[in-house]
Amino acid sequence: MPHSVLFRDLPHAFRIRRAGPLLWPACRALLAMAVPLVVLLALDRLDLVAGAVFGALTSVYSRNDPHRRQMRTLAAVAVGMVLSVAIGDLVAVLAGGSNWHVPVALLATAVVGASATLACTAVKTGAPGGLIFAFAAGACAHLPLSAGDLPAHLGVTAASAALAWVVAYAGSLWRGLRPQREAVARALEATAAHRQAPAGLSTRHRAAVAVEHAWNSVAEVGKRHRGTPAWVESVQAVEVCEAVLVRAAEEAEDGSVEGLDKAVPKDTAGDTVSADDLCAAAAAVRRGDSPRLPVVGARTVPSVAEPASRWRVLRGLGVAALRPGQHTSAWLLPYAARVGFAAFAAGVLTHALGIGHAYWAAVSAVSVLQATSTSSSVPRMVQRVAGTVFGVLLGLALLSVHPAAWVVVLLLAGLQWGAEMTVTVNYAFGLFFATPVALLVSALGSSLPPHELAGDRLWATLLGAAVAVVVARLAPKGAWLSRVHAALDTVRGLSTAAQPDAARLRAALLDLHEAYDVASGEVSPERLPTEELLTVSHHAYRVLDGRVAVGAAR
Repeated sequence: MPHSVLFRDLPHAFRIRRAGPLLWPACRALLAMAVPLVVLLALDRLDLVAGAVFGALTSVYSRNDPHRRQMRTLAAVAVGMVLSVAIGDLVAVLAGGSNWHVPVALLATAVVGASATLACTAVKTGAPGGLIFAFAAGACAHLPLSAGDLPAHLGVTAASAALAWVVAYAGSLWRGLRPQREAVARALEATAAHRQAPAGLSTRHRAAVAVEHAWNSVAEVGKRHRGTPAWVESVQAVEVCEAVLVRAAEEAEDGSVEGLDKAVPKDTAGDTVSADDLCAAAAAVRRGDSPRLPVVGARTVPSVAEPASRWRVLRGLGVAALRPGQHTSAWLLPYAARVGFAAFAAGVLTHALGIGHAYWAAVSAVSVLQATSTSSSVPRMVQRVAGTVFGVLLGLALLSVHPAAWVVVLLLAGLQWGAEMTVTVNYAFGLFFATPVALLVSALGSSLPPHELAGDRLWATLLGAAVAVVVARLAPKGAWLSRVHAALDTVRGLSTAAQPDAARLRAALLDLHEAYDVASGEVSPERLPTEELLTVSHHAYRVLDGRVAVGAAR
């Protein structure tokens, strides 16, 4: 891999993002963390704090998903969190104090991290992916537990995870259609960007991704909101996006982008809407106001289909295992193997160098490799290192004053709030708050002086992040390229069929461009089928836009 590819995404390490909700995800994390910790403090059972913390971390997933999708996702996360804690607890009970305790604990951390990353990436849960599951297994594997402690520890974890689900449920009901409004606003903004550059395939793809996400979001509403004026307006706004995309494609083909405000046939509003109109509509949608866009022809309630089941996606991984290189999900298997190997190697190397808490290195490697390509793992490494360095300084300052137990509880809840308020702005900011959380939880069950604990955290994190990038750099790249070619074959077949399935073709196009983007962070440009992708994509979009006869290949 050329250095130009390896460092392609490095400027992203310093990017500040302002999109997405911040306050409510942070508040729900605060509530989910504070309540079980206060209960444990009142019962004088802070020895169970690790289980409570990891159960509460269920709340950091599915930040802005629609209500039903969020509830299903968080239920699965809660079960996965309890299983991860259980694996760590069993390692602590069965191997604790033995010569093979550390290797077994590191292996468990790596396997849990790889498995969770595989599942989270496959169903697209988003951040933090497999990170928290690996952290739970690794941390709990080093707790001083006996067999008699297991029921209480797992019970606290399950109760804390259930509380996180309940808090999220109540908040999701209160938030109503806000996730849908955010998805529609992003679709409008992405469509506006393409309206200004209608010949660009990259802007077309970004708009297509945003529109597809908006359709999935407005589809996942219950009877309470389905059919309401606000929901209908959201559906109509996405219809306008599709009409604008079609019109922009026609203008690009004609070689002209003028006359955007001219009268058009009565069945489309595509060229009566300017980019400024779309941006204004996006702002209105976010405020909860009417977007004031022309009606293209509102869809009836039954025609907005729900997205495919995530269980079907997971079943597809079984097919991928049997058909390596042929199924578009096949790349996830070597990707998960990369995560697991890097985590185990980082932990073993850290332990061999005499650095304590070697599982922190394994967790750091899992965190960096949540980025699905080598080039995107580099900015994540930089962010993790920067956030950890400053977070260790904050954690050391807090530990040095030897805070009382009740102060530790308040600090844990407050720091978790800070982490969730800032992690989507920049990952380094989130690590600045999350690092003291890890140090405080570890200090409760450790007799190490604060400076040694902080030193272990710093060096283990640095080493784990570096190992992750090196492993990603040296790992085979064939699966990523095979994914691109498999996706190309799928799109080509669907777009040249006698009766193309628009929904399947749209999904295949999104998968193709995602596969290409990830692969471009793995291999040099000359190894990518760029020209073929452009040709196939343009033809497929023309089929979707109804501007080419079906079954005709170009």
